[in-house]
Amino acid sequence: MSDDIQFTVFTPTYNRAHTLHRVYNSLCAQTLRDFEWIVIDDGSTDNTTELIANWAESADFPIRYFKQEHCGKHIAHNLAVREARGIFFIILDSDDACVPHALERMVYHWNSIPERDRSLFSGVTGLCANQYGEIVRDRFPFVPFDRSVRERMFIYRLRGEKWGAVRTDVARRFPFPDIRGTSFVPEGVVWFEIAKTYKSRGVNEVFRIYYVNDPKTGATLSGKDLSSSAVGRSYYYVWLLNSELEFFLHSPLPFLKAGLMLPVVTWFSRQPFCGVLKSLARPSAKAIVLFALPFALLIYAFEKMKTVVKSP
Repeated sequence: MSDDIQFTVFTPTYNRAHTLHRVYNSLCAQTLRDFEWIVIDDGSTDNTTELIANWAESADFPIRYFKQEHCGKHIAHNLAVREARGIFFIILDSDDACVPHALERMVYHWNSIPERDRSLFSGVTGLCANQYGEIVRDRFPFVPFDRSVRERMFIYRLRGEKWGAVRTDVARRFPFPDIRGTSFVPEGVVWFEIAKTYKSRGVNEVFRIYYVNDPKTGATLSGKDLSSSAVGRSYYYVWLLNSELEFFLHSPLPFLKAGLMLPVVTWFSRQPFCGVLKSLARPSAKAIVLFALPFALLIYAFEKMKTVVKSP
């Protein structure tokens, strides 16, 4: 497969026909036209198929549509990366949008990296603003912010949504684990692995519009309810505690959260807790989990109670 266009924009979707127009309209408005749009439908039961077919007939950019059984955003991501024809790969969720100059400015900032250094970079990352124009959490402390995602999260402790493009060849080297039976595998599994080899150029420009507190947002591939995403979250928390614990002193909160939530999602996924505990390679990781166990029991009881209340 030849990389003959600049960008592949990938949108995973599940029953979001009522918000997909945000993505489509923002792509129609792009000042740079050298891109394709790949939509992976994760088993929607609404009119997504017909909607995309209509747009594909009238759009002046390629739209490629794939439908899979409902098995999660991580599986859709891997399919899109395999199919991508762009030099750069972008994930634009089905309820969001990007600003009109987003793709053009990503190319500009990529080209600002000296050519001799580009092999060290995975891509370009910018800021997100909500639909009211407010920046979502932290800006980069200096520009260009040529650091890895691991440094951004654990050393500089920058919070809030960031968004940008990654080289497609890099994305293909770091797929999501092919875990079935879960709606969600946290994206850190991929981005932190990439960050062990590559850095990204961070810039304080808004590229993405991130809708918050939006009543139109319905079903989602990365479902936040613990029962449907427990297997994927359990995998991630074990991976995080095994792979990134060297950053604990710099940024303890992500690891304390992992230690707290690992028992909760383990119980929700009906995995044997002792087996999951044994999968933690470091004694310090086991200690974090055991220390948090009484609090995890309270959270588990609360979440189970919520599930019972929601049941008809």
